[in-house]
Amino acid sequence: MAQDIEFSIKFIDPHLKSDDVATEVHYLIEDLRDLDDMSQVRFEPILEIRDVAEIRAGVTFMAHSDLLGPILRRLRDRLYYSPIQTAFSFKLDGITLRIETHQADDLVGFMAAAQSGLLFFPERDYLAEAETYSRTQGELSPTELDNLNLLRQRLGLTAEEAEVLNARAASPYPTKAEKHRHFEDITAAEFSRLRAMGEGPPFAHKEIWPVLQELAENLGLPTLEAEAIYQTYQQRYDDDTRLKTELSTAKTAEDASLAAAAKAEIDRQKQAQQVQERLNQYRDLCRQAMANSIYPSEFDQGRLDQARRLWSIDVEQAMKLEAEVRDELYGSVESAAGVDYSRLRGLLHQQTWHEADMETEVVILKALNLDMQPVTAATVQRLSPIDIATIDGLWSRYSKGRFGFKAQQQVYRAQQQIQPDDRQRWSAFEQALGWRKAPSLFSRGYKPYHDLNFISEAPQGHLPTWRWCCPSLSDRYKIDPEVMAAIMQHLNDGMPLEAIAVPALDTALPTQLA
Repeated sequence: MAQDIEFSIKFIDPHLKSDDVATEVHYLIEDLRDLDDMSQVRFEPILEIRDVAEIRAGVTFMAHSDLLGPILRRLRDRLYYSPIQTAFSFKLDGITLRIETHQADDLVGFMAAAQSGLLFFPERDYLAEAETYSRTQGELSPTELDNLNLLRQRLGLTAEEAEVLNARAASPYPTKAEKHRHFEDITAAEFSRLRAMGEGPPFAHKEIWPVLQELAENLGLPTLEAEAIYQTYQQRYDDDTRLKTELSTAKTAEDASLAAAAKAEIDRQKQAQQVQERLNQYRDLCRQAMANSIYPSEFDQGRLDQARRLWSIDVEQAMKLEAEVRDELYGSVESAAGVDYSRLRGLLHQQTWHEADMETEVVILKALNLDMQPVTAATVQRLSPIDIATIDGLWSRYSKGRFGFKAQQQVYRAQQQIQPDDRQRWSAFEQALGWRKAPSLFSRGYKPYHDLNFISEAPQGHLPTWRWCCPSLSDRYKIDPEVMAAIMQHLNDGMPLEAIAVPALDTALPTQLA
């Protein structure tokens, strides 16, 4: 019979500041309330004076003894991720157990001690953990089995006891493939029974799903996978029913022939639909695997390979889908010149702006096949609009529109409006981008390349630089005005913001702008 236990938890780490202690108490209460049957528990703060102020140093509460296991597991998990020196106290029927620790393993040992004194059942704790793992993906993975083995040792269970509990958690079909196979066999048998019944009542097949859904839950098979199997057989049943109706109305051999052709077309469409569904499933799996990184982890890549083999997707098609998802999530690396922009995308994703700027020079020179020779007014015309759009798209995406060719076009357009003198405009353009200081009597304002700003707060359009058209970067970052005019004209032709007229270069520039 469940009894009430008095819990007391207090943070005693002397290094914690008052605000940090109050925050830890708040999150402790929220974590405990998330447990089943804990939402109505009343939590009372433990107050103490610190830094001339009264703060919450911990919490006390009452809960049923059958909640001891879940509560201890939650407290253990908190110590794993936040090892703060904490005093724990548990009181039941005059018996009080106390422990002060910041190590989760100490609390695990305390859980074993509570087994005899406070009615804690290690088998139930282990089974709950195994059932949670088993129902997540439909089977126990090697990592989950290793975690369960560590839990078994902490709880004092034998390997044989753990094996029995694992089998119980996984049901009679321990792997997802076996669950999948059994569920599909039962689904096929149910629809075969409907066919044997003849026409039957309309929509009779819809009565099957609730029962099959219950079967999936009992097996531990994810509902989405079970529903996909059911829908496949439902579609076959609907197709067969429709074909049967069409065949029954056929009066002549010609009608029968047309019906057979219709059946063949239905089979073809069904097969194409199944192939497309598998491709869509693989695409979704790719999206999950690359949700947090450009390339899947070794574990996620293993799951992708396993899914590809299970769904009979060839390697080339799988790689194409992975590339499409990667481009969708992290930006396209399309190139008309056969240039690989993957490294540029990775550097921009990491926001290592300096390395990305140097990589931009490398890929542009590769696209123009210039063998590391500076771009001129003539050679820049060979840069494909596709490659321009790819480079600009990556810079714009990872700088949130601050950097890239379009940002530089916008800066130039603004200078057009405020600098009517063509001869002054290019100097003003470079100054607006932060590439050059205002010329003075003693200086033309040019900066060395290493003095440019490779940070996120650099001026609008500051990056990427046009170092790929500079003859030298050792003393100053200087671009020939004729080359600048050609580059801007080429950008406007291949990626127009709107009708922007780039003025022809006046070769008679003043000395201070030359």
